[in-house]
Formats: sequence, C-alpha cells, structure tokens
Amino acid sequence: MNNSRKILIAVLAAVFVICAVSLFVVKNTKMDFQEALDYDSAEPLYNRAKTFIKEGERDKAAATLFVVMNKYPDSKYAERAIRQLIDVYTKDGDLEKTVYYRRRLLESFPEIKDAEKVKEGIEDLKMDMMMSPEIGEDSIEYTVQAGDTLSAIARRFNTTVELLKRINRLQSDVIRPGQKFKVVVSRFSIFVDKSDNILELSKDGDLFKTYTVSTGKDNSTPVGVFKIEEKMVKPVWYKVGAVVSPGSKEYELGERWMGLSAAGYGIHGTSDESTIGSQVTQGCVRMYNKDVVEIFDIVPSGTEVKIVD
Repeated sequence: MNNSRKILIAVLAAVFVICAVSLFVVKNTKMDFQEALDYDSAEPLYNRAKTFIKEGERDKAAATLFVVMNKYPDSKYAERAIRQLIDVYTKDGDLEKTVYYRRRLLESFPEIKDAEKVKEGIEDLKMDMMMSPEIGEDSIEYTVQAGDTLSAIARRFNTTVELLKRINRLQSDVIRPGQKFKVVVSRFSIFVDKSDNILELSKDGDLFKTYTVSTGKDNSTPVGVFKIEEKMVKPVWYKVGAVVSPGSKEYELGERWMGLSAAGYGIHGTSDESTIGSQVTQGCVRMYNKDVVEIFDIVPSGTEVKIVD
C-alpha cells in the first residue's frame, strides 16, 4: 500500500511538472504560435487567389489578395499579395490602382531590394496618367470656342502648347470650334539639388518625377529661387568668344533650352549623355535629352526653379 501510494505521488508529481513546463512553453511561445496560425491561414488564401488568376477570375483574385494583404500584414504572403495586385491591375490597364498598390508596397515593405525600381515605376505611371486623354483630378475638359488657338488656350490655363498636343494626340496646331480637349490645370515647380545632382519636378506641391542631372563644376551653379524666362528648341549657343550653331560638334545645349532669370544660366540637354550625374558644367543644369524634352513640354514660362547646395 505504501509502495502504491509512493507510485501515485510520483505520477502526480510528474504530471504536475509536465503541466508546469507546458504552461511555461505555451506562455512564452504564444506569439510564435499565433504567427504560425496566421501563416497557415494566409497561405491557402494566397494560393486560392493564384488559382483564381489562372482561371481568369481576376475580380475574385483581387478580392482574395486584398484579404491576405490586410488581415495578415506580417505574413510573408502580404508582400506577395500586393505584388500580385500590382500585376492584376497593370494587366487590366488600371493605372490609378497600379500606382496605389505600388505605393502600398513601399509603405508596407520599405526595405525591399527593388524599392528604387518600384518608385521609378510609380513616377512613370503618374506621367502616363497625366499624358492620357482621360480626364482626372488634375484636369478639365475644355470645348474649343470660335477664335481659339492652342497658344491662347495654353496661356489661359498656364500650360503649354506642347502638352496640349501630346495629351490630346494632336498632329498640328490647327483646331476647330466644338473640339473637346483635356487641359491639365496643375501648377508645376522645379527643385534642383546640386549635391545629389537631381532635379525634382513637383505637381501641385507633390513630387511628381525625379531626374538625374549635371550641375556646375567648382560650385558654379547659382543657388536661389528663379523663374524660367525663355524656352527654345535648339537655339544658337553664344559661347564665350564664339557663336555655335546646332549641329556643330561644339554645340552643347542638346534638344532644348530653358533660360532662367539668373542671366546666362539655364536648364538644357546635352551632346554627351555620359556626363549626366556629375558636376561638370559651366553652371547650367544639364539633362538627358529625352528628359529635357519631357520637362520642356510640361512646364510653362514663369515656372519657379529653386536651386540649393
């Protein structure tokens, strides 16, 4: 009887120890266990969304991916879900939602390896949206009146003839009464950082697109707030001691010139794109030719340009 009692006590003691240890383990691994549950719950949902995509059920796929993204934000499937949403809306041609989910990806996962590429993609998409004929928050529909010209319309809305033509797919300056145009009514500004050799184009106060540029050697680019005073396509270059025409091997202004209120300085293209990104100019801001053409078409004379060290 004594032996039986001892055995019973030993068993009870063992059970107590096991329970105590189990309680300790559960208490200290509760978060890991919950994460495991979330992982297990997110995975089948994500896989189901991929099946929807294969079956052509894109709306169902998007709805399922949305659940994964919001219900399991700490799961590895959250990032995958956002990337799949980007892919879905890119293929659907929905630029607005594509931009939204690219931004969501950067906000939720700022340390991703392709963050810079994602950012560039957002800027390119925003440009595509503005250049699209579809009316957005930044634009209005304008009906051409008798006596209107593109120049007059551009002045009225503080935009450019080039932007009107690009957006509305116009092949010439000839317009007729009754035509309907998209007119961008946003206000643009330019910011140049000499230290980083970047030019930022802002639209209604928000960063719109970033460009790599060259600035002046020996700190020759002036700092301050200026305005674009003249815009010209391949003007004659009055180099110190010489007059250089477009087409000459010595011509360095590239495809466009935008003269600043700081006399003698401007933003222009280049004859040597390998120099972009360095401090090598005589003080002007030098851009890739495709970039300076893009900005030239967008910003009107009078646009503010701020340059800092």
